[in-house]
Amino acid sequence: MTPPRVVSGPTLLTGICFCAACGGAMTLRTGKSGRYRYYTCCTKARQGATGCPGRTVPMEKLDNLVAEYIEQRLLQPKRLEQLLSHVLDRRSERAERRRSHIAELRKRAAEAYAKLKRLYDAIENGIADLSDPMLKDRIAELKTTRDQARLDAERAEEAIDRAGPTITPQALKTFATTARKRMRNESGGYRRDHLRELAQRVEIDQKELRIMGSKSVLLRTLVATSSVKTTGFGVPSSVPKWRARNDSNVRPSDS
Repeated sequence: MTPPRVVSGPTLLTGICFCAACGGAMTLRTGKSGRYRYYTCCTKARQGATGCPGRTVPMEKLDNLVAEYIEQRLLQPKRLEQLLSHVLDRRSERAERRRSHIAELRKRAAEAYAKLKRLYDAIENGIADLSDPMLKDRIAELKTTRDQARLDAERAEEAIDRAGPTITPQALKTFATTARKRMRNESGGYRRDHLRELAQRVEIDQKELRIMGSKSVLLRTLVATSSVKTTGFGVPSSVPKWRARNDSNVRPSDS
C-alpha cells in the first residue's frame, strides 16, 4: 500500500530517494522562481550543513542517472538471469517436486479406482457378498483414498498455476525489452510506477549513487509481465476504505 502522494506526485524519486549520510529523505527544492529543481537532503534543508553535509543534486540529472542505469544495466537478459539465477532454480525445483507429487497422487487415485472396479465386478459376478461388513468398509476406504488423492492433485496443480509461467531465456529478453519501453512516457520522461517495480531505494552519497531493489519484487514483476493473464506491471496503489455511514465522524442527529 503506497500513499497517493508517492504514486502520483510530480517527481520520479519521491519516497524512495534518501541521503546516505543521515538517512533523511531527499526532497524537492526549487530555485530561480521554479526554473530549477533539485533533490536536497531534508535535514540539510532544515538545519544547514551543520545538520548534515548531504548533497543537493539537480532533479533532471538524478532522474536520468537512475533511469538510464536501470535501462542499460539491470534490464539486460543476462544481468536478469544472473540476479535471479538462485530464485529461478528454486522455482524450477519446487515445480518439479510438485509435478512428481501430482503424478504419485494420480497414480494412487487410479489404483484405488481399479481396486474398486474389481470389487464391483466380483459383486456382480456373485463372487463377493455386498452385505459383508468388511467388504463395505473396504469399499468406503478405497473411495476415500481415491477422492482424497484426486483433490490433493487438483490443489497441487492450482499451486503450480499460481506460481506463474516458467521463466525462459526468451521470457527474460521479452521482459527486458518491454520494461525499457514502459519506463518511458510519450513525452520522453519516465514513468515512476514502472521504475518502482525495479528499484525501491536510492541513496545519495558524496561520491556515490546506490540503487537498491528486491529480487522478490523483481521476480514478481517478471512473472506478472510474462503471464498471459497480466499485460503490465503491478503498479503501486493505495486503496482508501470509505465508510459512507457510521464512520468516526458521525453527523449529529437533527433531533
